[in-house]
Amino acid sequence: MSAAAAQLSEETHALLRAEGELLWTRWTTGSGPLPASALAEHPRLLQRESIDIINAATARSSGSDAVALGLLAQQLATLAVSRAAGAEIDALERARAQLAFAAPGETRPTLGERDLDRLLRDEPNAQKRAALAQAETKAAQTLAPLAIARDTAVDKAIAALGLQSWAAVEERAHGIPIADLAQLAESTLDATEQVGARAVSTASVRNLGVTADRLRRADLPRLARTALADPQFTPGKAWPTVRDVLALVGTPAPPGLRVDPEPSLSKGARPLALLVDPPGDVRLSLRPAGGFEEQRATLHEGARAVGGTMIDVPRWELAQLGDGCAAEAVALLFESLAGHPEWLRATTQLRGEPLDDMVHTEATRRLLAARRAAALVLFEIRRREGPSTPEAQAALYRGLLQRALFVVLSDEDAGRWALEAESFTRSVTPLVAAVLAAQLEQSFGASWWTTPRPALKEIWAGGRSLRAVEAARAAGLARLDPTVLAAVADERLRYSAPDAPPAPPKPDYKYMQGDKKKRRKRR
Repeated sequence: MSAAAAQLSEETHALLRAEGELLWTRWTTGSGPLPASALAEHPRLLQRESIDIINAATARSSGSDAVALGLLAQQLATLAVSRAAGAEIDALERARAQLAFAAPGETRPTLGERDLDRLLRDEPNAQKRAALAQAETKAAQTLAPLAIARDTAVDKAIAALGLQSWAAVEERAHGIPIADLAQLAESTLDATEQVGARAVSTASVRNLGVTADRLRRADLPRLARTALADPQFTPGKAWPTVRDVLALVGTPAPPGLRVDPEPSLSKGARPLALLVDPPGDVRLSLRPAGGFEEQRATLHEGARAVGGTMIDVPRWELAQLGDGCAAEAVALLFESLAGHPEWLRATTQLRGEPLDDMVHTEATRRLLAARRAAALVLFEIRRREGPSTPEAQAALYRGLLQRALFVVLSDEDAGRWALEAESFTRSVTPLVAAVLAAQLEQSFGASWWTTPRPALKEIWAGGRSLRAVEAARAAGLARLDPTVLAAVADERLRYSAPDAPPAPPKPDYKYMQGDKKKRRKRR
């Protein structure tokens, strides 16, 4: 490797460390510069000449060096595209961040896109849910021209930098041909069609009291509501519970893992694993509040954090660059415990019908998450093959999301496409990881979390650069197979708890009597 290539490698490594530090500070304190500001200190990484230097070094290398330099070239190419199309990208991101709408009955637009799912999940009234969703979709209509301008600028930047095409950049990022990605997404939708429709039909009656044909987009967050189980997960117990699971599978959390458990209100609310410079510098932020959602998220992020400490590769690029599908699959495997009936029986007091409800609801959520990711992968691929008008994009988005989620999208809902359209396809990782996680779960067998699993260490050791297909082979699997995701979900949906829920405690009437005052006797 030339001296120039080595310098670019070290400078990129320094940039990622700086971004990690800034993100950690903002997440744990709520203040400080944005992580993206670190790039201003490294203008050389944005030049086309830097990409050419790394590409030349890649051509002269072999083995792990060639793989690492190829990942570095892809990273620099993405940075260069972002810089060249920076004005249009920033305009869209700014508009998304500033998107605001008013709650029904209010006049001031004080709510943002990030508030919507929480509001829809907590709102029991269907008409109010519909009004909330409609208010957000109306606000999102203004984003369409900005999204189209962003796409045009990205395509021009890719051509100017000699990166061939958007499809070529995507293929290098994921190590999978675009046609194969589209096929995986289609296969996932096809394989999970019947079980998904059954899951949504049952959940809509159980959780919303309506039949599936009356479901709308605004109903989806409440369809998978898990508040029933919140009392089972008390504050401060989420991370110890995850530590116990990690110890059972033979991968205990190492002492070097930096955990910040302070319940500060200025911190990010959800758990976050941050691999600043793995395996030596891995951090986990927690803000204990209790509840089912926190436990599920801690299972996911705890697995990511411990997995980061077990990376064992010869170059930093192999640890930190790549799409991370394999590591994300393991995180989703741990997350799936939140919907595993045997784990829930061992961890909580849920029994009988309440346990059934949680298992079935989680299976439905898991299916819909994978199907949504598949639909968005197809959306990103197909929208670049057809007309780039707002009407065409909205029609494509509407058709794919209706198919994936089994709900009706209105004309206004279809206009949300600009909120979800991406420069590069982020939905590939959750799709591939969801399929691989289900295969790992099936191959490990029942109660997989109770015995050591050496395959997990092997997958984690590969870092972000380990491809999903390579991880599948490490676990003894031949290929990615979405039918397994359908089979695992079907098994969960058929689960019926073998026992009745515990009897409610009998009221103690002795302590329910009002204070008795002694009456004065009349003389």
